[in-house]
Amino acid sequence: CTKFDKPHAETSETVSITLQHAALSMFVTSFTTAAAFYANYVSNITAIRCFGVYAGTAILVNYVLMVTWLPAVVVLHERYLQNLFSCFNKTPQHPSTKTSCWNVLCQKVHKFLFAISEASRIFFEKVLPCIVIKFRYVWVFWFLAITVGGAYIVCINPKMKLPSLELSEFQVFRSSHPFERYDAEFKKIFMFERVHHGEELHMPITIIWGVSPEDNGDPLNPKSKGKLKLDSSFNIASPASQRWILHFCQKLKNQTFFYQTDDQDFTSCFIETFKQWMENQDCDEPALYPCCSQSGFPYKQEVFDLCIKRAIMELERSTGYHLDGKTPGPRFDINDTIRAVVLEFQSTYLFTL
Repeated sequence: CTKFDKPHAETSETVSITLQHAALSMFVTSFTTAAAFYANYVSNITAIRCFGVYAGTAILVNYVLMVTWLPAVVVLHERYLQNLFSCFNKTPQHPSTKTSCWNVLCQKVHKFLFAISEASRIFFEKVLPCIVIKFRYVWVFWFLAITVGGAYIVCINPKMKLPSLELSEFQVFRSSHPFERYDAEFKKIFMFERVHHGEELHMPITIIWGVSPEDNGDPLNPKSKGKLKLDSSFNIASPASQRWILHFCQKLKNQTFFYQTDDQDFTSCFIETFKQWMENQDCDEPALYPCCSQSGFPYKQEVFDLCIKRAIMELERSTGYHLDGKTPGPRFDINDTIRAVVLEFQSTYLFTL
């Protein structure tokens, strides 16, 4: 509009006036959008934080490049590039006496573009309004029929259904369609589909004590896991802690989401296995004392610290259970002191993916 209002103004003046009107509105749009992305920084998920900072910064940088480079490109185009395409911009008012190949080509291009422009103008100004107005009742009936038919297909037959526990995909066709029959009936027959969807694989639930739930990693680096911070007040060897965790395991096994298994090892609840191991040890051998049935539960702290190590070594020799960084159970430091406890049990819920 500025170019039409002031046709004789300099290019720099035209760009300056245009930029005064457009820069503020573009800034408001860019700033509000960037602020919405920057607000994701409050999220506890590192990936969302990084994406929010990246997207907000990209929008602001795009605005800066827009208000700096675009005026320069417009000036360069007006001064240097516009003359290169004069054949496409201006229609000669008088036929040229020169019969060069360039002029002939320009005339043919102008005729072709003019024909397309006229055809488009005639279609949108005359043909299209005539079709819409004269056949308006046909269009109304046709689109109404499409709407009713679509509503019937979506809501009545075959009726699009939302995903459920039995059918995790949207139903688009009728139930007898081969595509739908595979998802509803045949998929359960194939083992690769059952394994892929985690059938018969119970989701484990892991509970950890002795570690402070603190994320001290770099919030802008998804690969930074931070440093492990232990809870100095945690002491599983105390008699009160032994009673509490045993009572916790007993209550846990009575829950509906607990999946009962025949395996009794350190995976489900190590305190029960340890207590059973202590009760099965015969105190007739002096070398076993105090790690035998003579010691009553809850055990003294010094007895617990000594016997838990013997129990782990004995179970490793007899059952092949190996305690490492990936298996549940007690966690020791370099001084052979229990600093953390990991309990893991299978739930009744199956993996869905």
